[in-house]
Amino acid sequence: MAESLQSIFTGRWVIDRGSAVPAYEQIAQRATSLIESGRLHTGDRLPAERELASWVGVSRMTARAALASLAQRGLVERDVGRGTFVAAMKLEHDLGNFAGFTDMLRRQGRAPNARIRSLGCVPAPEAVARALEIDPGASVFRIERLRFADDQPITLEDSWVPAQRFADLLDRDLRGSLYELMRDVYGSPPVRAQEHLEAVLADPVQAEALEVCAGSPLMLVTRVARAADGAPVEFAHDHHRGDRARFVVDVATRFSAPPLDPGLRRTRR
Repeated sequence: MAESLQSIFTGRWVIDRGSAVPAYEQIAQRATSLIESGRLHTGDRLPAERELASWVGVSRMTARAALASLAQRGLVERDVGRGTFVAAMKLEHDLGNFAGFTDMLRRQGRAPNARIRSLGCVPAPEAVARALEIDPGASVFRIERLRFADDQPITLEDSWVPAQRFADLLDRDLRGSLYELMRDVYGSPPVRAQEHLEAVLADPVQAEALEVCAGSPLMLVTRVARAADGAPVEFAHDHHRGDRARFVVDVATRFSAPPLDPGLRRTRR
């Protein structure tokens, strides 16, 4: 017999009244654990405020705060009249492992796709020319795309590419991986990049494209990607949905371990 929603959510778990962690946050942590462990799946319905409050033994206001906390983290979606449902898992961006959008999605078992919003060959504005290390006014290809993961809009990309190095690029199918085209057709793929991250709010145009409300949080990633010879091959501004993206970086301390106390060293005989 399948587990009931109540048993999944409350089984062998109770609110710790003596904890410094607020009750609503304990409930949110419990739900997060259930989602990350796979006991709750994308599209599963969470209990309503009244049910949750009754099951866990808290006020309805506390239950509401717990569900609101989950929604703010992008773990659930709330639909007035229908309820609260587990949202699709966030796309993980590994900042320590440079990869294109298409490759990154494939590694995570997601289906990539793109919709072309605008293509053109234009004179490089000063900021773009500086990033690409070319003369202002030199020809660049501007490629604006809306990227999808499993048919869900995830990222707005605005890429600038030096036209001299990638002749006829705009004649190619740009609904797939730009980096794979650079590799397979031009033999000049990006191999490293410098990226800057900034939290911003969606303007009305971005919000409509990404299917979020205006003012929703986005992560802006500004990138200069370089080929093996060190030359820049892309300058880009990517706007990622804040509720669908998570950025991860593996860091290490810059300090060396202190030398071992000589008195603790073993002496050889």
